[in-house]
Amino acid sequence: MARSPAAAFAVASLFAVLVWAAPARAANYELSIDAPEELVEPLSERTLLGRWREEPGFDREQLPLFVERAKEEAAAIVRAAGYFSGRVAVSVDEPPAGGLPRVRIEVDAGARTTVNRVDPEIDGPASARQMRETLVARWPLPEGAFFRSDEWEQGKRLLLDILQQHGFVRARIVASRAEVDPRLTAASLSLRIDTGERLAFGPTTIKGLARYDRSIVEALVPWEAAGDAGAGAGDPYSFEQLLALQGRLRASGYFDGVSVLPDFAAVEADPARTTVPVMVEVTERKTQRAMFGVGYSTDEGPRGLLGYEHRNLLGRGWQLDSGLLWQAVRRRVFASVRTPQQASGHYYQAGARIERLDVQGELTDKQTLFVGQGKHAEDTEIFVSLQYQLEQRALPLSATDDGRRALTLGYAWNRRRLDSTVDPRSGYSISAQVSGAARGLGSDRSFARLYARMMRFWPMPRQSVLGDGLLIGMVEAGYVLATSRQDIPSENLFRTGGAQSIRGYDYLSLGVPEAGAIVGGRVLAVGSLEYQHPIAPKWYGAAFIDMGDAADRWVDYRAVRGYGAGVRWRSPVGPVSLDLAYGQAVHRWRLHLSVGYAF
Repeated sequence: MARSPAAAFAVASLFAVLVWAAPARAANYELSIDAPEELVEPLSERTLLGRWREEPGFDREQLPLFVERAKEEAAAIVRAAGYFSGRVAVSVDEPPAGGLPRVRIEVDAGARTTVNRVDPEIDGPASARQMRETLVARWPLPEGAFFRSDEWEQGKRLLLDILQQHGFVRARIVASRAEVDPRLTAASLSLRIDTGERLAFGPTTIKGLARYDRSIVEALVPWEAAGDAGAGAGDPYSFEQLLALQGRLRASGYFDGVSVLPDFAAVEADPARTTVPVMVEVTERKTQRAMFGVGYSTDEGPRGLLGYEHRNLLGRGWQLDSGLLWQAVRRRVFASVRTPQQASGHYYQAGARIERLDVQGELTDKQTLFVGQGKHAEDTEIFVSLQYQLEQRALPLSATDDGRRALTLGYAWNRRRLDSTVDPRSGYSISAQVSGAARGLGSDRSFARLYARMMRFWPMPRQSVLGDGLLIGMVEAGYVLATSRQDIPSENLFRTGGAQSIRGYDYLSLGVPEAGAIVGGRVLAVGSLEYQHPIAPKWYGAAFIDMGDAADRWVDYRAVRGYGAGVRWRSPVGPVSLDLAYGQAVHRWRLHLSVGYAF
């Protein structure tokens, strides 16, 4: 919670008295400190008097020396905090018979010194001078701030770090001065920085490759490098670009460990050098891997997965993912092949899957083939695809099976700006999809499908009564533009209900009634709000309310509510959620168990 300068000054001026009760075992003397609250802890931890109060090797004859030393130590601590007109007194009261000496540190801090002028000068090329506003914005001691010696030193290091991260690797401070006027309690700060020339990216050295071709790494490098001797301009060195390469390599699927570092030793060794070499070290994943996993959720029941991965198919770096998924409501066989990602972020992917889904009375056999091009750009994923869907459907009260087909062209966009994709505590994710089919072009009906989903995570301020709590909001909406839902494969329609949507209702139980089953409709709207509060290490209590429905038309849409409470365990694979929810429309309580979030 931010404080105004006046409020901060008032708080700092309040004097707190901290008296240590001497443990019977080994106290050497009693110590009390009268000082502003923020100075009590430094005085107790950074003075000899504070540190030796219970040391077993203490000799009482050392006390006068400790007292004299404490005057200098305390005065330095007081000045470092910005109290340049403060006065320090250290006294010792003679002990009563058989008692301990009583030592007292008293600080009359006086008014606190405030920064009244900041004047940074940047000597260097135009690109360096253009960064002045950025440097001033990051400076920790702006005009009006309380002056602190440690922040003054940290600020100078911070400015050098910012310049070095933007290519001015040889930046140095050639002059700095903090003029303090104790009478006016004001500090005037000036510093001059010589940035030197901006260096470019140099050659990249790659270590650790044995299974995969060097081109897989080179294709992900986001910069153009100059020659080793500086031939060719090359892109300016940037620390953010190093992080971007490291993130791309980790997400590529080929490596278990990645390290991307600048070779500053080479820069320091050669003052005439105009490039920064980069060192990439990787730990490769095995080319082939078999997987087996089991799990359970209240939505889909027990689950088993048998999978096979190949990370260098045909020796071209193609990635094969295949497997067999068995669930109480679903059986799926799938396989897909993906090409290595290019420097532009693009890749190609093709695959097939066969699936049987039996849920809410609707039994569906599906076959899907797809091919597409994707693009991964840090926190954003785009995929353009062409899918051919075949579907055979059976309903309890229908005498005939229902066959459907569609050739759909789709565009999917997904952005995740989260502090963690496994267990996020702040940030957001947004996904949007647009797809469509035309009758006569491999499809039984023309339609267009629109869909969007957003989740937002708000951490509660630690200083508030909700300290360390987490608020989560979710909205989801979809609409299929068509004259009817008939002849549209169910993959393109909407149902909802269950642990990851509207709690208090069975899995996918909210939709359109048809022939003794619940099937997908053409419209969807769902909203959810949840608050989590810590109750023990890695455990959170939760309260939530969900609302929404899926229907065939907006005039038939009737939002239902579900609400309840639960617990969250922050496991290594994501939050494990156990919820007890009441479905208001069905007047029933349901227990929901799930792992992770559905982004």
